[in-house]
Amino acid sequence: MPQAVAAGNGPRRGRPSHKSSQKVQLINRRWRRKFTMESACKKSAEQDTVVLVHGLAALPFVMRPLAQSLSSHFAEVVNWGYPSLWSRIERHGRELAELLRRLDDDLRAGRIHLIGHSMGGIIGRLALAEYLPRRIGRFIMLAPPNRGSHVARRLAPVLGRICPPLDQLADHDNSFVCTLPQPRAPELGIIAAQGDFMVLEPSTRLGCEQDHIVLPGLHSSVLWRAETAEQVRHFIEHGKFRRA
Repeated sequence: MPQAVAAGNGPRRGRPSHKSSQKVQLINRRWRRKFTMESACKKSAEQDTVVLVHGLAALPFVMRPLAQSLSSHFAEVVNWGYPSLWSRIERHGRELAELLRRLDDDLRAGRIHLIGHSMGGIIGRLALAEYLPRRIGRFIMLAPPNRGSHVARRLAPVLGRICPPLDQLADHDNSFVCTLPQPRAPELGIIAAQGDFMVLEPSTRLGCEQDHIVLPGLHSSVLWRAETAEQVRHFIEHGKFRRA
């Protein structure tokens, strides 16, 4: 006859052990802390101002899709325009610095974030060297020629007289852009375009950036991708790009 199993001799199915309960509580606390921090970052960012700066031979309308995407998450989005072809980059840097100074005078607003595409990122570097806002937030550069552009170098001998930025953005060691000091921005993120034939991925890097990511797209079309807008927003809110 089969033997009866005495009560208490089988596997225990009662309450979880004290160690298991502690582990579950620790995991729950970590998740609550992460959720609370992310919510606080998002709520803080909703009070902020974002300034967009287009690149060479462009107008503010090329930044409009990105501006529209960001406008639903931040208090104010300024899509700044300037005549990019005929003046040296320093002039645009001074004018952008003046805009940052005016925005910084409004103490009721939150932080000021700066996003520059291509030459717009270089103008952003000059503007922050001229004036660093008290409420500076994060600086994102999209496809920036931080180490110059081979296309600008080839066009400069032909068009440099009528378009001075071409010579300034050349990728030789003594060019204007290659001799600039490191940016003053406390938190810098850089996005390179995977199919960019105007600014190669190594030329986007500075070495001092907090994060760097390569996204699909061409030099200009990377601006219009939903993934780019999401990565820009994520860096503004968290100081890093989203990784899969």
